[in-house]
Amino acid sequence: MEKPLNSSDCKMSFSGKSDRSRYLYMHNNEKLLKCSYCNKVFAKKSDLTRHILIHTNTKPYSCSHCGKSFSQKYKINDHLRVHTNEKPFKCSVCNIAFTHEFNLNRHLVMHKNEKSFKCSRCDKSFSQKSHLTRHILIHTNTKPYSCSHCGKSFSQKYKINDHLRVHTNEKPFKCSLCNIAFTHKFNLNRHLVMHKNEKSFKCSLCDKSFSQKSHLNRHLRAHNNEKPFKCTVCNKLFIQKSDLSRHILTHSNSKPYSCSQCGKSFTQKNNIKLHLRVHTNEKPFKCSVCNMSFTHKFNLNRHLGMHTNEKPFECFVCLKFFSQKSHLSGHLRLHNNEKPFKCSVCNKLFAQKSDLNSHLRVHSDEKPFKCSVCNISFNYRFNLNRHLGMHKNEKPFECLHCFKSFAQKSVLSRHIRVHTNEKPFKCSICNTSFSHKFNLNRHLVMHKNEKPFECLHCFKSFSQKSDLSRHLRLHNNEKPFKCPSL
Repeated sequence: MEKPLNSSDCKMSFSGKSDRSRYLYMHNNEKLLKCSYCNKVFAKKSDLTRHILIHTNTKPYSCSHCGKSFSQKYKINDHLRVHTNEKPFKCSVCNIAFTHEFNLNRHLVMHKNEKSFKCSRCDKSFSQKSHLTRHILIHTNTKPYSCSHCGKSFSQKYKINDHLRVHTNEKPFKCSLCNIAFTHKFNLNRHLVMHKNEKSFKCSLCDKSFSQKSHLNRHLRAHNNEKPFKCTVCNKLFIQKSDLSRHILTHSNSKPYSCSQCGKSFTQKNNIKLHLRVHTNEKPFKCSVCNMSFTHKFNLNRHLGMHTNEKPFECFVCLKFFSQKSHLSGHLRLHNNEKPFKCSVCNKLFAQKSDLNSHLRVHSDEKPFKCSVCNISFNYRFNLNRHLGMHKNEKPFECLHCFKSFAQKSVLSRHIRVHTNEKPFKCSICNTSFSHKFNLNRHLVMHKNEKPFECLHCFKSFSQKSDLSRHLRLHNNEKPFKCPSL
């Protein structure tokens, strides 16, 4: 085994001959070049010239693709591989390719499974010294890199560089298949798996497969009922860190993301992106069975259950089945008479959060759903869809008794009661039954003896608007009904 090469003057050791030669040249040469900024010495003028660029922050080499600048020519050559996706350094063990030789060498250590760098605080070992250095920052909680835009601090320089793309909206990593761009290379690689449709990470408990190892790890927590992320305010536990982060915003009531069109605020950036589809009427998620489109993927998945007619969630009280777990949860509140969602304006209580959100439009007079034909606006999407049927003059719902057609399923349901003589709406005072809820409400006014509709001619009052309308014909001498035999 060859011994290290030593300098007789200062007893220093070197792992390579070139390192020793360079050191001896500096050690024996009295004509060394000194940096005027930091007094560091160099044997070669080229080395000193490159070093001075660090102090002057001069970056003469600029990338023609993204405009990023570099102080050294070799650095821009390395950087260009990000855009060209060139990976000339290939692992001889597993054939993974890398853009830089340094990354390949670091990767090779993994095959050797050497972890010679040990943390003195927690006994964790690392294959790279840089990994150990980064790890120690966790113990010291040191975050020396601060964002000049928002003040957020980071323990690693590469993390702040990645974070800055949030403010600049720079997305240098582009998918070659669908042209979607990403801020981080990791996200691009994760996205590419979707095109390959690979799900190589399999759950040993339920045979479910995942494209990402992190997704499998999250899934396993559901089996083990692990909730490692704890809220420091209310001690609630969560499976995912992202869920905890969202939850914390509920304590602070912080909604930093505001819609520029209607002023509605949201706690999450993703929520405002989804909300904007209400204004743009964008529906990117299409059903492959009936071509119906949806604004959210969640709604599409819920809709698909209608085609398969699967209802795996059963109510233990009335044995009713539901296609969605959320529907079952909402249904159970009816049995328990739970109404946890309260209107801040009129204190009305609701069993479902969606019902509260819909109700709030009554107070705000918000009508976000606009007809593209006649520009009439509606509080609810359901009303808009019902209105659009009038323009199309479509009547797809046919009565099996008399073959009369209707534009709405609800109208057909009401009509069928004429044939079945069904009267599901019962007066709690006199037990009179009605086929329609509207008729029951009109009937209840009689018990209250309320007569809110007053004639402007003789000041006579009526309990029903229709009664007032008939009465007004006497004053106006209107006789709209003609005998057909005349």
